[in-house]
Amino acid sequence: MTFGINNISTLQFASFNRLNVQSTSLALQRAGQELATGRKADIFADLGSNAVSTIKMRAREADTQTFMKSNDLIGNKLEAMVLSVDTARDNVQAVLERAITNASRPHIDAGSLQRDALAALDTFVAVMNTSHNGDHLFSGLDSDAAPLMRWSQTNAATGLSPQDAITSIYGAGPVDAATAATIAGQIDLAFASNDAVDPNRNFEATMYQGTPALDGGGQPSEQVKAWVNSGQQVTYGVRANDTAFVEAYKGLSMLAVTDVSTLDEDAYVTYMDSVINALSNAQEGMRAISAQIGFNQQIVESAQNQLTDLSLIQRTQIGNYENVDPYEAATRVQGLEIQLQASYEVTSRLSGLSILNFLR
Repeated sequence: MTFGINNISTLQFASFNRLNVQSTSLALQRAGQELATGRKADIFADLGSNAVSTIKMRAREADTQTFMKSNDLIGNKLEAMVLSVDTARDNVQAVLERAITNASRPHIDAGSLQRDALAALDTFVAVMNTSHNGDHLFSGLDSDAAPLMRWSQTNAATGLSPQDAITSIYGAGPVDAATAATIAGQIDLAFASNDAVDPNRNFEATMYQGTPALDGGGQPSEQVKAWVNSGQQVTYGVRANDTAFVEAYKGLSMLAVTDVSTLDEDAYVTYMDSVINALSNAQEGMRAISAQIGFNQQIVESAQNQLTDLSLIQRTQIGNYENVDPYEAATRVQGLEIQLQASYEVTSRLSGLSILNFLR
């Protein structure tokens, strides 16, 4: 009978042990990284074909986070817009109340209407020119420019200020009800941007610098829009050339251009009637605009809540794919440490072996 003996030299054993130490060290390093980070060190190697799922999930979560950041910005803009509109409405309301008090004839305080209108007009323009992160909120798509010109500010394109434009229409002022109606009608045309006599006096020529009401083809201009969720878009643009704001500027301008207390009685009643109609229309319109902005705020908030819930689900699923059990990782680290320590001890013993120990 023949016996086969497989001999392994000390050199071979040492080499094998060295490779074992190296692989164990790498495994320990990887396990230590997973224990420290809570995530798999090599996701693609560990997940295999399931890695595609986590890639898709991370892409969806990135889109979700983009929507959420955008919605935060839109929400802040809408909040600033509604505050601005409410401030403008309160400002106009104070002048309207004073005008209604003096509707049929000028009272003792009628002479202060011009001063009040000028102050209100300055505040109104400042509020409408509010900007957020460099974008003017009421300029439409042309948000790099402030939408409204101040009463005495000259527009470089026309060479006129709003004061110049209205003063040229008002002239010496009305002397009776008929001329008061004529002047009021001409002012209406200018604020409707239909002044054919001098187009430079039009609201959108001299007083307004944002996106025009109509585009080059005569169609309504695009409003500011934003995607708040996948497949969900909201139109939230409010412009300073919306009817309510135009009416506010018109009513205040009609008071700012003259001291109405000096008008003929019949002219006064007719002229003040136009002023009160304009300011009343402005109040109603701005109230409706505030309500619309509030509705858009609800849409954005609802979308944001949906995205928050979706993000939680997606991050949980990503964690299920990529995270490691900390207890399992700690146990693995401990086992590898023991294994590595044993390998070091064997290596140490082998290094102490020598044939000279047996030849003494």
